[in-house]
Amino acid sequence: MNYFNDKQSLNRKKLQYRINPYKERGMVAVVVALSMVVLVGFVGLALDLGKLFVTKTELQSSADACALAAAAELTGTSNNQLDVAEEAGVATGIRNNVMFQDEAVSIAGSDVTFSDSLDGSYSTKDGVAAPLDMRFARCTVDRADIPNWFMQVLGIGNQDVNATAVATLAPSQEFSCAIPMGICENKIDKVNSPGKWLKGVADAGNSVTGDFGWIRFGDTNSAAELDNILEGSCGVVDIPAIGADIGKSGSVNSLSKAWNTRFGIYQNNPDKPQFKGDEGSPDRTGYAYYPGSVDSPELLPLVSIPPDLNVVYNRYADYQDKASAYVPYQGNSALTDTVPLLKPKGGNNPLTNLQAFGVNNRRVSIVAVLEGDAPSCLDSPTLKEWACVFMLHPMNIGGSDRPMYVEYIGLANDENSPCATLGIPGGASSTGPRVPTLVQ
Repeated sequence: MNYFNDKQSLNRKKLQYRINPYKERGMVAVVVALSMVVLVGFVGLALDLGKLFVTKTELQSSADACALAAAAELTGTSNNQLDVAEEAGVATGIRNNVMFQDEAVSIAGSDVTFSDSLDGSYSTKDGVAAPLDMRFARCTVDRADIPNWFMQVLGIGNQDVNATAVATLAPSQEFSCAIPMGICENKIDKVNSPGKWLKGVADAGNSVTGDFGWIRFGDTNSAAELDNILEGSCGVVDIPAIGADIGKSGSVNSLSKAWNTRFGIYQNNPDKPQFKGDEGSPDRTGYAYYPGSVDSPELLPLVSIPPDLNVVYNRYADYQDKASAYVPYQGNSALTDTVPLLKPKGGNNPLTNLQAFGVNNRRVSIVAVLEGDAPSCLDSPTLKEWACVFMLHPMNIGGSDRPMYVEYIGLANDENSPCATLGIPGGASSTGPRVPTLVQ
């Protein structure tokens, strides 16, 4: 009996020895240490991959913006379109930030390439033999040597991330952007007129009569609504269908001030800061054109005989050159001696502001073509089709009746319409003006 009891006691002691917690302390420490390495690895993987994902998203936004801005210039109407497209792409792309919006994105001119087809060979502007045939713009944006926070302990070094986008001009939806201006159909020759000037006469209240005038879409009639259309980044989106009856806006004193924001001319108004993102931003150039002589309509003394508006002045081509150089409005004092009628009020924004805030083609707009002859077509406006015009100069504010001019540059849905930056991308059946559209 004593032998049996002694045997049980000995077995209990052996079991206690085996499961003695004091003997397990070293093993627990080893397991915890190994687990911490695994946990740190998982945490590091999540955080570092998350950082790379955020960086990729930020770079993609920059690449998208770059490609869209570059594609907007591929209208096939200017031999220097690739120079302008490259500059537009770079200038727009670098407005984005990376690394949690803490560092500026860097884009070189060589990062913007062009092709005549989506799956074709892409080249920089200097490697393109036929610039006018280019229809696709591709931007590649990268960020090298991104340090890891935790993954370095696993021997994983710095990482590189890049993003690519391709854009082209494609037809927009039928309802595109427009400003509240109507042109009488008898004043344009759809085949031979691009480059010719249209004349309106603004009275002291800014009512405009002549070849064109102010109109309104739907219930849009108040001064504030019309101002917002002209100051806005696009204009009216839900515009009426062809054949719809539209209204005449009448006299709206503030429209000239809103018009002039597209030239970088702002009146001192604390409620309207000079730059509000896309709202109220100027064009990339405020350079003004005004009729002087038939041979050179640009900023010459007014002649006693009105300029021949049947002559193709075609200032749009020169405007593109001025926009690529961010040439500002010449200034009121510089113009009053040579162009007595051109006296807009407000400050003039210098070249540096146009570089930082200027938006491509803010002076190129879609306007309504109205049925009937001028000026009676403005009395009961009926929409016939859409045209593209170029705003030649800022409007006068106050004073007696004075002429103002716009340049007609074709129907808005022409294949090479300069209204490429306006409108909303549409589907395969869309027939509106071509707009920049991401395709890759």
